[in-house]
Amino acid sequence: MSSSYSPRRHGFTLIELLVVIAIIAILISLLVPAVQKVREAAARTQCINNLKQMALAWQNHHDSRKKFPAGAYAPPGSFVPNAAGTNYTWQTGWRDPKSTCCPWGIFSWSALILPYIEGDNIYKSMDFTVPAYSDSIPEDPKLSTWAPPNGERGPAVNPLPGGKQNPNILASRSQPAIFVCPSARRVKPENQFKDYALAYDDNPAGENCCPERRPIGSRGPFTGMGWVNSNLRIADVTDGTSNTFLIVEKGHYTNHSWCSQGMGCNQFFWVHHQSQGFVYGTRPPNDTLPNTRAAGSAHPQGLHASFVDGHVRFVPNSTDMRTYRALFSRAGGEVLSDF
Repeated sequence: MSSSYSPRRHGFTLIELLVVIAIIAILISLLVPAVQKVREAAARTQCINNLKQMALAWQNHHDSRKKFPAGAYAPPGSFVPNAAGTNYTWQTGWRDPKSTCCPWGIFSWSALILPYIEGDNIYKSMDFTVPAYSDSIPEDPKLSTWAPPNGERGPAVNPLPGGKQNPNILASRSQPAIFVCPSARRVKPENQFKDYALAYDDNPAGENCCPERRPIGSRGPFTGMGWVNSNLRIADVTDGTSNTFLIVEKGHYTNHSWCSQGMGCNQFFWVHHQSQGFVYGTRPPNDTLPNTRAAGSAHPQGLHASFVDGHVRFVPNSTDMRTYRALFSRAGGEVLSDF
């Protein structure tokens, strides 16, 4: 009597397969946040290093030239001051096409520290006797009556009067990586828009406008670390270099003056009435109010700020506003609470 043997097949049942898929999905859901945390930690470390290097550049500028860089630089002949020296009338070639109130292409502090951040070749290529340049000059037509319907006022005028090619074009497209925060969402090209700004004022009564167009603000002298053609020394920081903000995060994709969230402002070294490269302490960190010069970052729950002495701290969004504003002033004499 013969018998045949048929081996039994083994495999996953449908239920077993679904269980395996569910386990894999759970593992992935646990892994993704962990990877994101590692990436953000690395990005924060790089952002902190950027701020430290910029603060060190400010110190080296002071050591070399016995003063800090100006918050923005405008050459002789680009403006005419009024009799009191409190306001400027901007001249042909340097004035905004829409008004003599405002500059059109003066140079941010970011250009002035280039020799101290291994950007000497870029610096040497620049001509500070003619206006700065930017391919893109965004303004929100909902906020600005000067903006065209497409929200783009750029590129900057080129050629210059007389047909000369603007010598600052190449430099405007050559921003060093130190000015880019890895966490910042990129709206514009990485090599043309920065994510940092200078702390210029702390006024609690409202915006003290505007550090790029005049030496004294609409509400009185600027209390921070720079404005157009400022000439500060370390002796002017009487609140203490460890108690005074210097460079603070200002993501280029955040709200700027007349430039809404997501448009992409804060050009490398071009400055006009939007106050590129300046932030105040009037509004809280990461404030979402439109048309603002508030500091802002892509980091969860806060932003980084460097101090005049070179150290960097994380500033939570929940920081007490009296303390936060006091850190924007160089000589306010405030008593600081911890944050």
